[in-house]
Amino acid sequence: MENDFIIQKPFNDGLQQWIDYYFFIEIPVDKLKFNEEFVFPFPRITFGYFFEHPFLVTNHSLNENYSAEMIISRISTNQISVKPLTDKVKIIGAHLKPYGLGLLTNDDISKKPWIIKTEDLFKTEAERFKKKIDRCSNPKEMFAVIEHIFLSSVLTKDLSIVIKALDLIEEEEGNISISKLSENTGTSTRTLRNHFYKSVGCSPKEYMMLLKLRQSIYQMKHSSNSLTSVSYSQNFADQAHFSNTVKNITGTHPRAIKENLPNFRFLQF
Repeated sequence: MENDFIIQKPFNDGLQQWIDYYFFIEIPVDKLKFNEEFVFPFPRITFGYFFEHPFLVTNHSLNENYSAEMIISRISTNQISVKPLTDKVKIIGAHLKPYGLGLLTNDDISKKPWIIKTEDLFKTEAERFKKKIDRCSNPKEMFAVIEHIFLSSVLTKDLSIVIKALDLIEEEEGNISISKLSENTGTSTRTLRNHFYKSVGCSPKEYMMLLKLRQSIYQMKHSSNSLTSVSYSQNFADQAHFSNTVKNITGTHPRAIKENLPNFRFLQF
């Protein structure tokens, strides 16, 4: 299945600063090991175009459904599941840094819906994008089209406070106090939190928890470490605290996550 998944770093040096990579996947649904799957909250922004193979995306925290054709999902701690609505999965998209949405709109990201219609950000360029993508003959051509829409839509903004704070959080693997973040960014804790809500869509504390969740799931998937070992490595007081935190965010006990992790994760990979 990994051979069906293609990734590409941005060609433009400037875009490499805030876009992790572009991706393309095309695979029959009958090759997947599941029909519907919960998506673990992910500390990145995801843009995706699903061609003529939309997904049903369900936000169980809000009890809302959405048929996804071309969307951007913002950072959230909501419990979300996805389900393909046709016999094929075909997606072209990109994973953006946590502040990626903040470079595409002047709106407060925390006030945006959990699923954002791409047309609301890219306006008429979104329809031109779909037409260009549909004419492409291979993923590399598609990646060039995605690159164009980001280059033509990025805003000139100073997000240095948020970027510095995010870099510190990731350097410390989520093990840094809010007061230390504020001190290192030269802001008050309140000002820092406001910057996060506006440009990232969540608080610094929420982002740290999502980062720890991502690191924990990676360990559970790629190592034989016990849950106790994973919990201590993520600086939790004990396994019970770790298990309760994971269950509150995902709705699933980490033991069940470890036992059922598939090889392919919709919208985050």
